[in-house]
This record gives sequence, C-alpha cells and structure tokens, in this order.
Amino acid sequence: MERFPGYKIYEGYNPDQYKTSVQKKVERVLGEAEKERGRMRAETMEFRELLDREAESLRNFFGYDIEVPELPEEITPERYEKWKEMGLELHYLPDEELDEGRDLPGWKKKPGTRYTPDKKWGIEFFDEVKNGNLPKETLKLPAAWILVDTREKPQYQDGKQKYADDILAETLEDLRKKKVITDFKVKDSRYNISWDELNKPEVKKAIAEALDVPPESLRLPRAIEWNYMGNVYYPKWGGANTWEWFEDSYMKGQGRLDGGSSGDGGLSIVRWDDPDGRSAGLGFRPQVLFSRE
Repeated sequence: MERFPGYKIYEGYNPDQYKTSVQKKVERVLGEAEKERGRMRAETMEFRELLDREAESLRNFFGYDIEVPELPEEITPERYEKWKEMGLELHYLPDEELDEGRDLPGWKKKPGTRYTPDKKWGIEFFDEVKNGNLPKETLKLPAAWILVDTREKPQYQDGKQKYADDILAETLEDLRKKKVITDFKVKDSRYNISWDELNKPEVKKAIAEALDVPPESLRLPRAIEWNYMGNVYYPKWGGANTWEWFEDSYMKGQGRLDGGSSGDGGLSIVRWDDPDGRSAGLGFRPQVLFSRE
C-alpha cells in the first residue's frame, strides 16, 4: 500500500540538496561541537581517574585520606598523553613529613643503613638529619604534582647497561659530542655523569627540551621522594645493582646523595658521593616539579 496514494518519490531524491548553505554550516558546527564535547568528557574522565588513583595510593600508604588537588593548568591532556608515551607519569606528593618514627602501613622499606639487609653500608639517613649533615626539610614531601620517569634501573654490565627505550639517549649523546659532559664508552648512556654536570644550565636545558618542560622545573628526585615513590608505585627501582643520583645536599654541599643498589639495600640504601664524581654504575632519573599554585 502506498503511503501517499497518487504520489511517487523520485528515486534520486536527496534532501541535503535542498538545504541552504547556512543550514549546512549550522549542522557542521553542531557536529564538530558534539565531537569536542565527547573529547572533553573523555579527557575529564581520564584526569578524574588519575586523581582517584592518587587518592587511593595516598590512603594505602598513610592509612588515612589526603586531599589531592586539581592538576595545574600547565598540565593539559595533550601533554599528559605525550609524556605517557615517553614513559613518564604524574603523581602527587602531599604535604607530609616522613619522620622515622611514623608507623605508616605502606612504608615497608625506610631509608637508612639500619633498614638494609646487612646493616653495614651507606649512611644512617635519619640520624644525618638529626646531626645536621642533612637539612631538616630532607624528610618533607613537597605538596606538589611531579612528573617522574617510570623506567626500571638496568643491571650493571660493566658500564654498558642502558635504561630501556631511553628518551634521553639522543640528548646525552649530543651533549657528549659537544663536550658538555664527560665522554664515555657508551655515548648515549645515563651513566658516568657527575651531579655537577647534570646541574649545568646547558644540560638541564637540553634534558628539559627532551621532556617538553621548563628547565626551572627540572631536578633530580630527593632521596625521600624516591623512597616514597619506590614504596608506593615502583618497587622495582630497588631491584637492580646500579645507583642513581639524588638532589639532596650532604654536609652543606660537600657531597650529594645517591642510592638504590639492590646488592646494598635497594630502596633503603642511601650513601653520599662527591658531586664532581662519576661512575659507570651511577646513573640518574629526571623529575619535574610543577607549580604548587
């Protein structure tokens, strides 16, 4: 039965051909707006999941709820995706002091000689704060969002070891070619670089460019931050027999801290070295500290 007796629909009829240019433009704009709303909903959900994840991790470590602030405006969804592709991740470090006496459910491996298996090597981390060789703020977390390199340390292989899929390889090779940092048999290696070299303005600038961050926000992890991150997220950081530099000043700058070797205590081992010293087994991990605003 015909829907409209006596009338036939032209087989080649296309309703769009009768729309005005204005109608077509409005529909196109509305379609693009709907796509944008969908993208924004997905991005908002991803960031909300990130905040929820951090809140849960803080609760598991400290044993109570800690408010996680919104992400700084400089952290956009596009940048976050780019950083994740690089092997980097965002975390929130709260306004907390990790004093030795705190009995926290997630703090399984505290830093210091007495917490290592042999109880022989490294420094007594908390005692060095008490006696003034390390400043009091050494035990404080910064109340800020950070961006951290999540890669595991490699096992020592006579200096030939490298961090997997290293995003800094090309940058470090270029810095060695330019003689900004000391030459080494593995040109693109993170090893055999001194603390002083890592803090040269031209080195920080080059690494910051590789990470797409401002140079002033780039530094090494402090020992307490590294230990916290290892306990909460990255226990394998203490699972290789190589070392990493930390940001901390020791004895008013005469030394700088490093740690992490599995053979000496993993997440618990902390020692000090000369800031101009270098070793084929001592590498580094960049960390970005975002504005606290």
